[in-house]
Amino acid sequence: MSTTTYIEKLSRIEKDEYQKAAFDSQSNTVVLAGPGSGKTTVLTLKAMHLLNGVIAEPRGLACLTYSREAAREFTERLKELGLVGGNNIFLGTVHSFCLTEILGKFCDVYSLNIPTPIKIASEKQRAKLFEIAKKNVGCNDKYFKIERMNCTRMLSISGVSNICVDRDETAEIIANEYEKLLNQAGVIDYETIIIESTKLLQEKPYVRECISAKYPWLLIDEYQDLGRPLHEMVLTLIDNTKIKFFAVGDPDQSIYGFQGAVPDYLIELADRPDVQKITLLNNYRSNQDIIDGSELVLNQQRGYVAKTRENEDAVYKFIEVNEELDDQIEYFVKRIVPGLVKNGIPYEEIAVLVGNNSECNSIALRCQKENIPYYIVKHQFNRSDFVKWVESCASWIEGDKDIVFSDIGDFWISLITVNGAMYLTDEEKLIIRERLYKVLVESKDYEKSLTKWFEYVRKELCFDKYLEQNTYFQDEKDNIDNLMKEMSGSEYKEYGIDKFSKIGKPENQIVISTRHSSKGLEFEAIVMMGMEEDHFPSYYVKNDARLLAEANRLCFVCVSRAKRVCILMKSSYYTIKTKNGPWRKEFKPSMYWNILYSKYGNINTKKLH
Repeated sequence: MSTTTYIEKLSRIEKDEYQKAAFDSQSNTVVLAGPGSGKTTVLTLKAMHLLNGVIAEPRGLACLTYSREAAREFTERLKELGLVGGNNIFLGTVHSFCLTEILGKFCDVYSLNIPTPIKIASEKQRAKLFEIAKKNVGCNDKYFKIERMNCTRMLSISGVSNICVDRDETAEIIANEYEKLLNQAGVIDYETIIIESTKLLQEKPYVRECISAKYPWLLIDEYQDLGRPLHEMVLTLIDNTKIKFFAVGDPDQSIYGFQGAVPDYLIELADRPDVQKITLLNNYRSNQDIIDGSELVLNQQRGYVAKTRENEDAVYKFIEVNEELDDQIEYFVKRIVPGLVKNGIPYEEIAVLVGNNSECNSIALRCQKENIPYYIVKHQFNRSDFVKWVESCASWIEGDKDIVFSDIGDFWISLITVNGAMYLTDEEKLIIRERLYKVLVESKDYEKSLTKWFEYVRKELCFDKYLEQNTYFQDEKDNIDNLMKEMSGSEYKEYGIDKFSKIGKPENQIVISTRHSSKGLEFEAIVMMGMEEDHFPSYYVKNDARLLAEANRLCFVCVSRAKRVCILMKSSYYTIKTKNGPWRKEFKPSMYWNILYSKYGNINTKKLH
């Protein structure tokens, strides 16, 4: 399928002058790709093209992504195009690249300021050490989060970048104490991996030469989300090696400033004289009204053009209810969802976007009551690599043709061998695969009860033993404990493995998501709740130009998820309980509501009394 699929997709991008220019580029390239512009298609085709002749084995390429989920999607896309995995390609996150290709291979060669052998602290351990560090330095601010400290730690990387970001002195003090505690505990964290790997590349020519020899090409997805260390890493490789890079991103979709990612790094890279900059201007997702609306809330005109839905109008609706979020949810499940379905929009093409996970859960509970099937983008449990593997096992048992047993077996062997630290013969690997196959086939006896099935597989395959041995992924033991907890104490209690296997596949389900988690998704209709002043954007960003610009980008991301229908919801009042009785205060509309209403408001605006 693969060859046919590759040729078909290649013929499509040849009709788009911007996509074709990106595909044909032979030099260091930055592709600025707006929503719906086909960036993933270009990136995957570029990878296949390089692997099919440009790069000769054993040399290869490294494809770096922001998240594990993005890495999984990228891998699946390449498989569809015919990729057969080999030793000459790396597909994964920046963290995993640094760990397996840099720090893990060279930490014993050079004297580094980290404990060896490498052992990564679990999430619980990191949280505990952070709280101890705060206490040790006299910080009593309960709102001071670990993310704030980690942002500052990432800024400790110096190099050739001219981008200046304000330093947080309090965070620096806490970070110094926290890193001492990590060392004392004999562990490192994910930030340490990035920082020390970047320093190795900057300071050690031999490390750069080894990376350059193995990977003459570096492909990077969502560059705007990856922060300062990766940026300095790329600049170091450009200036000191013959590595070529192909980076894709969109400064307008930079929404993770709280993690240290700012759009300036991508812009600085794109503006270098030795870098070819290509902008993808054609949108294959949305109609022109949606595109124009997204640019209005961004407060920037980009000139994006609808290419597949040129001759249709968008539907913008502005719905005001009486009181707070509960009324919005009630209206959504009773009126909006049935109305959209009646107009021919299936459940899976409907998404509701809110501010936080608690609000997602409130919507989910109401959907349950109304028997509306739903899918929450961010689950109560972490869909980590191992949890995803468990889901794949369930899917395979249920006969999912997209799941191949060899892939399941490869992952299981990689876990047992602790990322290659343990050598197994082909015969030993075969025995392990046969044992895995036997356990999974026999586990079908428990398919009606997710809890019993998981307990059986966990025990028979000795999950806990192997996870404890794997020093690279200490969080996975916590992840399966949390998964087990969810299975036995929530909606999942009534699941069989058939339903569990479909968790990551929102077929025939509406999608409930936070605004941030909606990035990368697309729907016929999106519903944006909480569009009141001081809610979105939040009141604390009003007087901070940098934070307000990021809020604009977040709203741009939300609106641009829609193909045709964009519904905004707000409340008129909120009630505060006082000793003198309830006090009602009026909600004013969000600035984004006002911006879109000024152009798209119409007689369809509704008010619920």
